[in-house]
Amino acid sequence: MALWASLLEIADARRPDTGVVDAALRSSDPRVRAYAVLTIGQVGIRARIPELRRRLADPDSAIAANATFALGLLRDTSSADALRGALDGPVSVMEAAAWALGEMEGRGATVLASVLRDGQPAPALAAVLSATAKARPVPVPLVTPYLTHTDPAVRRSAVYALTRSRVPAAVWPLLRAAEPLVLAVPPPPSTGRAETEVEFRSYLARGLARTVTDDAAARPAAVVLERLLNDPHPHVRINAIRSVATFGSDSTLGEAARTLLLRHLRDPEANARIALAQSLTGVLRAIPEDWNLAWAADTGFTYRRSVLLSAMRARVRLPALAANGSDAWMRHASWRYRAAAAEAAGAGGFGVADEIAGALLDDADPRVRGAAYAAVLPFADSARAVGKPYARSALVHALEDTDPLVRATVLGAIRARARAAEASIALDAWRRAAADNDNDARVAALRVIAAAWAADSAGFGTALLDSLTSLVAPDDPLERAIVQRVSPLRHWPQTGAATRPTAWYVTQVRDVVARVLAGSPLTVSIVTDRGPIEAVLYGADAPLTVANFARLARQGYYNGLVFHRVVPNFVAQDGDPRGDGGGGPGYAIRDELNRRWYDRGAVGMALSGPDTGGSQYFITHSPQPHLDGHYTVFAHVTGGFATLDALVQGDRIRSVTIR
Repeated sequence: MALWASLLEIADARRPDTGVVDAALRSSDPRVRAYAVLTIGQVGIRARIPELRRRLADPDSAIAANATFALGLLRDTSSADALRGALDGPVSVMEAAAWALGEMEGRGATVLASVLRDGQPAPALAAVLSATAKARPVPVPLVTPYLTHTDPAVRRSAVYALTRSRVPAAVWPLLRAAEPLVLAVPPPPSTGRAETEVEFRSYLARGLARTVTDDAAARPAAVVLERLLNDPHPHVRINAIRSVATFGSDSTLGEAARTLLLRHLRDPEANARIALAQSLTGVLRAIPEDWNLAWAADTGFTYRRSVLLSAMRARVRLPALAANGSDAWMRHASWRYRAAAAEAAGAGGFGVADEIAGALLDDADPRVRGAAYAAVLPFADSARAVGKPYARSALVHALEDTDPLVRATVLGAIRARARAAEASIALDAWRRAAADNDNDARVAALRVIAAAWAADSAGFGTALLDSLTSLVAPDDPLERAIVQRVSPLRHWPQTGAATRPTAWYVTQVRDVVARVLAGSPLTVSIVTDRGPIEAVLYGADAPLTVANFARLARQGYYNGLVFHRVVPNFVAQDGDPRGDGGGGPGYAIRDELNRRWYDRGAVGMALSGPDTGGSQYFITHSPQPHLDGHYTVFAHVTGGFATLDALVQGDRIRSVTIR
């Protein structure tokens, strides 16, 4: 276990210690060797790429699969031919090889195309098709024959490849593949994790949006979508709702789309209603009666917030935003309503944003102030903003706000067109943010400095340069990474020694990894207002992430928090003590990218950039292959899928228990 702890330590520090890796590769324990090859990819030790290639043929499939995945993390295009051979390997190796090839532009896409052309190796086709979704352009002629394959998983992956980026050339093949659905009796809802037919119909619904259908295909696409709007499974209906909404501006089919969607305002699934509310802008246009009908269909906050925002985008101001209304949201006792009013106002143009969001810039709640600034800052350079507290010339005063997220929002606006003068302002803001628990304001300030240096390095005077060169490097690796191209800050190291003692890593191996190796991994029970969700924690794949999550849960950190973000048929996200998506534990942890894939029920770390995880996590409603290898998967749902599907934004967590 000492070698495993050493691997954790160098991965945590992103320190390319080949001595530790080589010692682990010589270990008699194959599990340590497997983790060592994964570490090569996680840390980016390119000098050991030849070793990874040798391990592709390792008789231990876990070692071979991790070596394959590591080559994908390194995006080593020179290994493409070797990865082609790995597609003939065991399932775990084959899946990793297809994913790795998908991560490689050019050569990787060529190899994937050759597999589709040959149809071999047949067991790899589903994984290869999923990886082909990343190709630009997607090779439609090579993918479409697989839409009628006998294997449901292959058909599902083919439709995913054609609809992930909504390819116009794929519409007619998709319509032909949909013909059996139009004629068939609606299937019963699927349950559990094996839902390939549901996923096929869901992806199909996504791929028939009016934005990719030509005039000839529009009507048959609308026929298929009408059928899918009545699908028994809510995931299919959600995607169909979104696609039908794109027909709202169609001169011929727009009225039919409006009629269809109005019928679904009372869909039995809350998230289907929310998806519909989010999609109404182009369908209802500026017809107040329709918007009032939509408003009355559901009293839930998340639903009505979505209606309010969609209506404002259509330039319809509902009574909830009436200047003198007694129930106006901007005067509501709950910060969520006031923040939603500010957000909606931002979509209504300068006048509404100034009237509503401008008045909320001094709100007592920082979450409302943050939403208000986000609404008005797009107008900061407008001539009409002169004299306003959000005009560019006045933003330096906003940086005195007590809330880090408010300051980060303002710095984001300053970053646009940043020059040397803005770099000085940002440097002062970075220093003031030194005592913040969260790094958001510091990160935002350094991004302003980096942008200013890229645009105006000649304008950096002697005093500013001296100030920058004298700065002591922060412990936060994200802060150091942002300014790696800013010459006066090149003395900040890009990697560094781990801040924890070696004994700490030994403890994590004993408490987290060893339990998995002994066959008794940690599990978690997330009890929500809508029921429990059970999950197993992947302690051997993401030990530091699991240890962090378990520690927070045992401290009661998650108890009482809400799912602050729920995107229907995508993810439910929790872990923010602020409740607005901007909060965290006051520190960041490293990514631990691994071979666990984002299928239905995967639990991943939410990020705002590489190595920015903390307390926020998300659970996938449906497979999301585009997330594979880009966000740490550290757990998977084993029970409570109905609860997961029922969650809506704002639902509360009663308790999180680690066992």
